[in-house]
Amino acid sequence: MSYRVVIARRALESLDAVLNRRLAEELAQHLSDLATDPEERGWPLAGELKGYRCLRSAGGWFRIVYRVAASTVEVVLVSVGQARPVEVRNVRALARTLFSERLLQRE
Repeated sequence: MSYRVVIARRALESLDAVLNRRLAEELAQHLSDLATDPEERGWPLAGELKGYRCLRSAGGWFRIVYRVAASTVEVVLVSVGQARPVEVRNVRALARTLFSERLLQRE
């Protein structure tokens, strides 16, 4: 079954603001992929956003929040940019490794 992808105004404004051509092409590809099997892509959200799904890129550079309704995929948010700075993520990964190897002790 093919779905119709509808992009909300705010999400469209975020898409138009992307200056990196490669990232814009990747976003466009992910949005067009939502037309087939949107229920299999992305993760279901919980809490206040129950009923919505979140699709993230492999590198974490963008997130697409959408909802599947009948034969339509409603994209409500496109967030571009990493959620956490790379340095913070690397420090956290290093801390996890040190804890798992018992080289650091938690207080």
